[in-house]
Amino acid sequence: MKHLIFIILLLFSVSLSFGQKGYSLLTTVPPPHFKNNSNEKDYRLNGLLLSPGGKFLVLDYGRKASTLAIFSFPDFDLKEVHRIEKTVELSQTYFDNNDTLLYLKEDRYAPDYMVINVYNGRKMNVNCERTPRGCPSQAAGFAKIRMYSKDKKYLIQRSKDNKSMLEVFKKD
Repeated sequence: MKHLIFIILLLFSVSLSFGQKGYSLLTTVPPPHFKNNSNEKDYRLNGLLLSPGGKFLVLDYGRKASTLAIFSFPDFDLKEVHRIEKTVELSQTYFDNNDTLLYLKEDRYAPDYMVINVYNGRKMNVNCERTPRGCPSQAAGFAKIRMYSKDKKYLIQRSKDNKSMLEVFKKD
């Protein structure tokens, strides 16, 4: 009986590691190569954000400081890598309506946002009053490590085996 339960649990865990029923693995995306990434465990994938139009995917790596990688979606071409000296609040980060500007919340308690133009890489800091959503009081949230594209065609998640890798599954 113990062997049967073990086999069932093993099969269940194997099926979970391959995404979800009806989806097959399309690609794995490793962390971007950048300066000073010798300590690889510091570059664990902490969260992901897909732009509303589905053009860009933002990945947050790091611990005390963050490394932000911006990829085009769904072809996964690396557009930019930004080293942020603070911890990014990806749960409070958002894109504008036309997927051009990324409003990045750098610090949970500061009223400032870093605005990144995803097409040319220009950055500037602005007060929350100058952002489209203003200065709402927001409770701290958890960044997503698993999500579907808007049309449910793609399942995007952090790998369960290697926490620095991104797995992308496509609907069958």
